[in-house]
Order: sequence, then C-alpha cells, then structure tokens
Amino acid sequence: MSPSAISELLDVPGSSTTQRNEESGAKVVEISSSSPSHIRAWLKHNHPKHLSALDKFEIQLRLGKLTTSSTAFTRSTDSALSADPNSSLKGDIFGSGRNRRYVTFRTVELLRTIVGETRWNTGGQLMMLLRGLGKELHGAGGMREPVIGNVVCRIMCCVREEVHSCATASASTLA
Repeated sequence: MSPSAISELLDVPGSSTTQRNEESGAKVVEISSSSPSHIRAWLKHNHPKHLSALDKFEIQLRLGKLTTSSTAFTRSTDSALSADPNSSLKGDIFGSGRNRRYVTFRTVELLRTIVGETRWNTGGQLMMLLRGLGKELHGAGGMREPVIGNVVCRIMCCVREEVHSCATASASTLA
C-alpha cells in the first residue's frame, strides 16, 4: 500500500464537526485539531472523567512528584552513596532508572485509559488525540521527563502500523 493511501486513511477534515447521536440524541463533537486546548475541550465535553485523570497526572508532573529528584528513594540513596567513599555509583544514576520506569508505566496507563474508553472513528482521529495528549503531557513534563514523548511516539508508531496492516489486509481481500 502506498504512503498516500495510508495518509488518506489517517486524514481527518480540518473543521470541527458536530453530529447527533442516533440513540440518545446528544451532540457528539469530533476531534478536529491536535492542539492541547482543543483536546482538553473535547475531553471536557465528551469524557470529563478522563480530563480529570489527565489533570491529576499533569499536576503530579508539574509538582515533581513523578520525577527522579522528588522521590524519597533517590534522596536516601544519594545520602547513602555520598557517605560511602568506596562507592562508584552516583545516586541520580542509580535511582533514575526505577523512576523513569514508573513515569513510563504511569504514562502508558493514562494513555491506555483515555484511548481505550474514548470514541474515535478513524485512525486520523486517534492520531490527533494522541498528538494532542503528547503535546499536553510534554508541556507539563518539559525537559525533565523525556520518556513521556518517547512513549507517545511509540504508541503513535503502533497506530500507524495497525492502520497500514488493516489497509493492506483490506486491499488484499478486494484483489
């Protein structure tokens, strides 16, 4: 399958569309932009519980509760290693792997919750949701937590591969 065919599958119109849900009659606002403010507004309108989970995660990031410098484990390790003159390990290196795994786990858990329970119709809408969430989380974590951007990029890569494999499978069944 050509890259242009894949991009067609991922394309979403640039304007926001509002439709009526046939079952409940409620307005359904679709994702039209990957800007963090638009994603927040979309979550507020369609999934307020997920918006509160995103806010809690961002507050923890901004307050430094998920970073390596804020955990008691790292502080105790720093003091223990600095007291030992024979230690060749540095405290920030020793504790950062464990804390980065924790931030990775929490980021994947948040994204899995939001993506798994939200409604999107195309791969393009899912990509815009992920891109907007990635921008939002990167803005909260900044340069302190590069693992957040890496996680979002890897998930987006998996989505692209899945769209490509579905498009290839549907093209092979038509041929």
